[in-house]
Amino acid sequence: MIPACPPIALLQEATSIQSFVLDVGPLVLGTIALPSILFFFWYFGVELSEQRIKAKLWLGENIGLVQRYRTLGNHLEGLGKKTTICKNCKCDKMQLWNYQQHKLLVVRCRSCKMSYTLTKEHNEYIQLILSEMDGTVTLVNTLIRFRYQELGKLLGNKLAIDPSKMDANVNPLESYILQQRNQLRLKKEGL
Repeated sequence: MIPACPPIALLQEATSIQSFVLDVGPLVLGTIALPSILFFFWYFGVELSEQRIKAKLWLGENIGLVQRYRTLGNHLEGLGKKTTICKNCKCDKMQLWNYQQHKLLVVRCRSCKMSYTLTKEHNEYIQLILSEMDGTVTLVNTLIRFRYQELGKLLGNKLAIDPSKMDANVNPLESYILQQRNQLRLKKEGL
């Protein structure tokens, strides 16, 4: 007895696999492709448009928060004109770090991380900034929470902030930068 030649057996097996793929392949491809196409049409056609509508509705209902954010920016610019540079490292950029409603504001040097506590008696801008803080912190927290959805993208465009660079574990006040503007005048006055 002569044993069967292995190459012929392999050739027969390859032919049977090929015929199986040719017979069943289009059916498998169709059952995978059709639901995938339907899912993409639903997601990009229906779901994203619903997210856009909800984001625009939310923004319409909370447009006051956006206005408070912009007002806070104006107040920070005014405070920057009346605030000195960091006494430790001479850096002129500070960021908001903490606050206590209607009492005090803590700013921190962006370079050496030294903190300065300012009370509402420090100057007239502190009280104005403190009055805007709650609403703007709520707005920034909303932006961070929805940064990868339509609401986050819409808020990012309105506020000129890149939401993808914001981290949920970071203090939302860090997005507010205070830059000292009149450095020479303040040095001459001894402030």
